[in-house]
Amino acid sequence: MAADTWRLLVDAPASGAWNMAVDEVLLDGVAAGTTPPTLRFYAWTPPCLSLGYFQPFEVVDLDGCRALGVEVVRRPTGGRAILHDRELTYSVALPASALGHDGGVLPSYHRLSLALQDGLRRLGVPATLAPESAGGAAAHGPVCFDRPSAHEILLQGRKLVGSAQVRRGGGLLQHGSILIEPRLDKLMACLHRTDGGGLRGRPSPRGLASVWSKPHFGPTRRRSRGPWLDRSISGPAGRSVWCRPSPRNSTRTR
Repeated sequence: MAADTWRLLVDAPASGAWNMAVDEVLLDGVAAGTTPPTLRFYAWTPPCLSLGYFQPFEVVDLDGCRALGVEVVRRPTGGRAILHDRELTYSVALPASALGHDGGVLPSYHRLSLALQDGLRRLGVPATLAPESAGGAAAHGPVCFDRPSAHEILLQGRKLVGSAQVRRGGGLLQHGSILIEPRLDKLMACLHRTDGGGLRGRPSPRGLASVWSKPHFGPTRRRSRGPWLDRSISGPAGRSVWCRPSPRNSTRTR
């Protein structure tokens, strides 16, 4: 199949184990050359706490998760804990070679972030990118959204999208959480306070609802907040669309 042919998947909400299994299947497929580059959007039901591949399980408060009806799953990618509740998750699976000179970890992260930023701006969201120096040697707690890393998507200077990568057999998988309404209290109730206070004293992350709650928010202000959120979260289930990048955007997607 031609390298510039992409598949779009919009999946119905599913469990954490199922969502991670699908992403891994897509990664293995692009690595083997049996699956085209794929962009996938999906949600989670019930709410789920996902941990980075190398993150200690001891940070999880299992009693807190049970009390709130939150599942726990480990991602194939790195990074820190994310609560998948009132958010939209994306994943991109493609051969790393498709990015050419941008196939390295940081360059590929930057290039995919540019594509995410472009998509959000088309929806009227004034998204920006964190500088390459972001994060640095600063201490990180167990929560993904406590501070941005290099090239991550920001809204009003605060982290909007938390992403992570994994590579296997020449394939690249990047997936991430696009916040709609942060659930910080619920997230912290699912974790042991190993960092001495979690997000306390740090800027709170921003969700898309903070933008869409305003009457006007840019060139696409005719979009109403509610219907777009409903379509994003619930469907259309299992839709698969084959598409080719437009010439204007081919530098970001091929």
